[in-house]
Amino acid sequence: MKLKTLLIGSAITMVIVPMVAWFLVKPLRVIFPTLMPGVECPRANVCTDDIARLDEAQKLYEEGYAKTVTVVGAFQGAPRMVFCTTQACSDAFGLGQRAAEAIGNLGLVIAPRGWKQFYIAHELIHYRQAESLGNLAVATKPKWLIEGMAYALSGDPRRPLGPPFEQWRSQFEAWHAHIAPNELWRAASEVR
Repeated sequence: MKLKTLLIGSAITMVIVPMVAWFLVKPLRVIFPTLMPGVECPRANVCTDDIARLDEAQKLYEEGYAKTVTVVGAFQGAPRMVFCTTQACSDAFGLGQRAAEAIGNLGLVIAPRGWKQFYIAHELIHYRQAESLGNLAVATKPKWLIEGMAYALSGDPRRPLGPPFEQWRSQFEAWHAHIAPNELWRAASEVR
């Protein structure tokens, strides 16, 4: 009887936990974006809520991807990106006021105001960080490394950024100036 109860409890947990996460942790919706109303994925790695803007989204994806590979190396996998054209779409993924967000190495969501190459590159750098350092490291390493790298290497034209972002970018740039290009991920993994 105990085994049966344990199995039933485990089965219920395996169903309920993902459902609760789906409803409470909206960014996780990037895993299955087509379950969101109006979102389609007509290309393997590009999804949008407005198919009329698919070519524009694809071009931004390709430009951001190429820029990111140039500055932080090749991706291990091809990131999926959801391009929202409406605030309702952004809200469905829990973006709030953010222009874009990388959900670790699960995917990226781009808000209507985030349809700029430097925002895309910024979030792709975060995705690449998660691939190379791990999702936990991205959440726990110093902000000057994680956010500073994304601001410094994405080509973000905004100078100066507001505090503390400009300080993080400056600190990363000073650290990065002493790192050989092929040593970026090794050196980043050693930062505590």
